[in-house]
Amino acid sequence: MTEPSIATQTTCGQCGSALPVEHGSQFVTCEFCGTTSFVDKARAVFHYALRVTVREDDALAALRRWMAGNETVKGLDKKARVERPAFEYFPMWMVKALQGEGERVFLKPAAALSVSELEHIAVPAADLQPYHHDLDAEAVGPTVPYETMRQWLSDDHGIGAEAVREVSLVHVPIYTCKYGYDKRRYTAIVDAATSKVFANIYPSKWEAPYLAMGAAAFVAYFCAALAPLAGFLTGGAGGLLAGVVVYGVAALLLAIPIFVAAALISAKV
Repeated sequence: MTEPSIATQTTCGQCGSALPVEHGSQFVTCEFCGTTSFVDKARAVFHYALRVTVREDDALAALRRWMAGNETVKGLDKKARVERPAFEYFPMWMVKALQGEGERVFLKPAAALSVSELEHIAVPAADLQPYHHDLDAEAVGPTVPYETMRQWLSDDHGIGAEAVREVSLVHVPIYTCKYGYDKRRYTAIVDAATSKVFANIYPSKWEAPYLAMGAAAFVAYFCAALAPLAGFLTGGAGGLLAGVVVYGVAALLLAIPIFVAAALISAKV
């Protein structure tokens, strides 16, 4: 990645050859090594695409598994009305920078993004391949300038220009899945490279019943735990022993309704 001396020419980051850049062009391909670079104002960066390993049916299966998980409302995988996924290559700025004593990789969206969790997507280096213009029809064009991304790094992570070691534009393959549940529409994104699901807003489990059950269990066991103290205060050592026995029996008896209540809540929430 280099900065050109004039606005109409840059240098190939792969082989070092001069690359003429037409006015207004965002991409330039080296005629010597075939490497495609993304040009933002007077700067060129490597341009990659992440290899697709997950097909549409597999993406839908991954979405259903996520819906059946512990974070979502009970039965979402069966009750949700899932639309056909929309496939696209979404642009992400990938920055390697020094932070502390090590090097980290940061991802920032290079276009408007509805699901911000996509910033946590994995980009395996082994699955990166040079971007080819055959992908243009399914690729979202970058709209976030290089300098804006650099400002985000500074504001969010304290990464200055001197810490940046490498910047790339990576088009990651994703399936955007829209689904309806309880008269509302939601959006989830399935990574077409790893099948991981990303979502900001979704029908989550209702936590109130779990909190109420936990509070009731705490109060019940706290009261039972007072039995040894009460026995000691009223009957000395003998009362303490009797209180311990009472506590043990009460703990066993309390476990039964608590377990049943937990099972019922888990089945319905």
